[in-house]
Amino acid sequence: MIKHDLLILGSQNVKEADQELSRDQIYPVQILHKDKRITPVHFFNNWGDVGVSSIAWHANVKNKLFISINDEIRLLDIKTKKFEILDLGQINDLHDINFIDDELWISNTEFDEAIKFDVKTKEVIERHSLHAFREQLDRRKEINEITKDRFHCNQVFRDYNGDLCVLIHSITGWQYYRQVMETLIRRQGDGGVINLDKKIIHRLKLQSPHSARKINGEYWIQDSTDQTTKIFNSKWELKDSFTTGGFGRGVDFSEEDNLAYIGISATRKRYLRVIPTGEKHNNRIMITDIFTKRELETITIPNIEQLDNVYILDNKMKSIFENLN
Repeated sequence: MIKHDLLILGSQNVKEADQELSRDQIYPVQILHKDKRITPVHFFNNWGDVGVSSIAWHANVKNKLFISINDEIRLLDIKTKKFEILDLGQINDLHDINFIDDELWISNTEFDEAIKFDVKTKEVIERHSLHAFREQLDRRKEINEITKDRFHCNQVFRDYNGDLCVLIHSITGWQYYRQVMETLIRRQGDGGVINLDKKIIHRLKLQSPHSARKINGEYWIQDSTDQTTKIFNSKWELKDSFTTGGFGRGVDFSEEDNLAYIGISATRKRYLRVIPTGEKHNNRIMITDIFTKRELETITIPNIEQLDNVYILDNKMKSIFENLN
């Protein structure tokens, strides 16, 4: 059922206890062709300590790619194949980067920020801190529970009203962990969206949410730890949900062809010990009918331990990535 060429980004698991592949076995950037062939873009094989998390490009920025490798963003000239590192100040654990209009927006996850970057002047022009949204610490902690002050902002986007929003794992600004069999398990269920323009908090009760997408007047969000896709209407009211069977992260879609491509990561070794799943799943792309929400096909993606992002490639962008080899 695949009708598009896809760019697949992936990485090695960060924690050594989860790793099954060595770093040189990881191919961070791969093309999944419409005929289901998978070819690595070897140019990126050595990029990043664990891989490549996000790539952005814009029609008005000719011959340039913006590539996030977790602790830096590189601006690649596709003609010379040389890159420069963007000066972004204090950053770490970068998640999604994407263009909104003509500006690059960056999820500075470690420091609870949304960063707006001017690609023409190559300067940071806005930093939106989330600290003002942090709520009072819940003192009713469980025994052996550990607390970290972190929202875990992993995406910046505009809603249907044009307001600037961020997708958040812990809407209160606090993450709570408990130790189970030498593994830290995070308390789930308080993920949601913060509207930075209107200062509104949408408490969506999500578990490690990723990849908010505006599809057919709705919001699709990967409720990753719940192994589902949650669908909200334009007022952020839950409308529907369907099972993905894994940790969803990275989505692209075609409303014209009625298809959504959902990236799903393999089950991590540590969690197999403490969360009964029945079986270990591979990294894969789940192709879904947008209208019926029905799974049409899954395609296994090799040479990565975690799937980070999925992008539909038109012929021009496909050629660019193929030519980097």
